[in-house]
Amino acid sequence: MGNKLFLIAFGLILFFAPSCHNDKGEDLGSLSNQERMQLLKIEDPSIWNTLTTQSIDLGSVETSALKLKSKTYSEYPYGGNYYFALFEDLFPSEGDYDFNDVIIKSKLGLSKSWNITGYIKSTLINRGGSLPVDVGLMFYTVSGKTYTRIANEYITVNGEQLTGEDPWRTPLNDLVADSDSWQINFSLSFMGWWSNIWVSYFIYTNEEIFTGGFAPSSVHSFTIPTHDFLTDKNLPWGLEIETDEFAIPNEKELFLNAYPEFEEWAESGGVKNKKWYKSPDPAYTHD
Repeated sequence: MGNKLFLIAFGLILFFAPSCHNDKGEDLGSLSNQERMQLLKIEDPSIWNTLTTQSIDLGSVETSALKLKSKTYSEYPYGGNYYFALFEDLFPSEGDYDFNDVIIKSKLGLSKSWNITGYIKSTLINRGGSLPVDVGLMFYTVSGKTYTRIANEYITVNGEQLTGEDPWRTPLNDLVADSDSWQINFSLSFMGWWSNIWVSYFIYTNEEIFTGGFAPSSVHSFTIPTHDFLTDKNLPWGLEIETDEFAIPNEKELFLNAYPEFEEWAESGGVKNKKWYKSPDPAYTHD
């Protein structure tokens, strides 16, 4: 009788125990971060380019008052939002998908007269990786989904006229030598036919690493999304998100755990859970 009661009780425990399967019936218990992410069904890789408006209409930039020799700057994104650039740093190998190896929070300022002058005010929010990293900037003109790199001859960064073909970049440690925040100033020799531009970060370890959908700096013009920085499962090495706050995934914590609504958002092509980044799980993230 005692053994029979024990077996019944044991069976009830197994029945009510938490499942190691997801809602698709897949066993997740023994999978690595990479294997978990590879289960995502990303039908449309352009989903990664919808997390911020990756183009600025120059018509929205206030023109400087030339006769007063003054400049007024329009700042993007508007209000209390920031650009958050998140990177995995092991490209072309897949990382641990915590997207916290480098996280940079930024505001972009622009002023337009004969030239375009601007700045990027940034803060290093997290440095989870251990590899030496450079941070670089790319400057584009934009027409629809086509991005054309602005040639170095038209770009000055921190008072230095760029030359050659390589984009501007500098060691991350130099940027954060005195504090976690920095400002990069630039000017662009404005061409009258430009209507939209975009300025964005990339990182460099042994290779350039761009956010999902973008092409390497060697490509003069491209239409997003490209597959240069996407895996064969359409997974990115970098994301750029526009929001006011962003909780940092804990070290080596799977992004799917840190942001439980992310999976359904990505697989739905952005139809569901459009504000997934507003609902982090505090058990797997920190400020």
